[in-house]
Amino acid sequence: MGSGFKTFTAASVLTASDVNNYLMEQTVMSFASTGARDVAVTAPEDGMVAYIRSNDSSEGLYTYNGTSWRKGPGWNAPWGNQLLVTNSTSNSTFTTTPTVISGMTGSVSVVNNRVYQCTFSCRFYNSIANNSSLFRIRQGGTIIWDTWHYNFSTSGDISAMATVYFKSTSTGAITFDVQGYSASGTLTVFHSNGPTTFAVNDMGPYGAPV
Repeated sequence: MGSGFKTFTAASVLTASDVNNYLMEQTVMSFASTGARDVAVTAPEDGMVAYIRSNDSSEGLYTYNGTSWRKGPGWNAPWGNQLLVTNSTSNSTFTTTPTVISGMTGSVSVVNNRVYQCTFSCRFYNSIANNSSLFRIRQGGTIIWDTWHYNFSTSGDISAMATVYFKSTSTGAITFDVQGYSASGTLTVFHSNGPTTFAVNDMGPYGAPV
């Protein structure tokens, strides 16, 4: 891996090892694509940095963490959207059994000690006025938010929206989803009126890397 910092003097002999360890492995390399990077750097070292100038979704700064190339400026910055699902083509109906809303689920590779923002929105209607309709957000089957919503008349649908935060205590793939059900009557989620949307965003670190 990179050797850190070395002060060279007029009498110093610049060896191939110096060039590799102090210069090449500690500079910001530039490549046309991630593929070109991987062909050129077959044995990357922990801490290497490369910029991909592909002018597409792959463009950006990458840091090698000893296992893989991680896109972005590092641990202290938000890593952005990790899951975005929408449904705008059909309606979902629910009774008294909690059920995952159609399309509102997906897997996220969470990292220990990072904070994730979960955002959900939909248009809904209950067949009984003033009746309770419940929406809940879960991660790995565990409820991290739920609340009752009410439509005070049967003349039209209304909005349900939520933004909650989840701090990961482990690293690995976790399934996030949104459920709905009704205390009585029939809850209908109108995807075509929304659309219904669920997103999970990485907001950055809760503390130091673990």
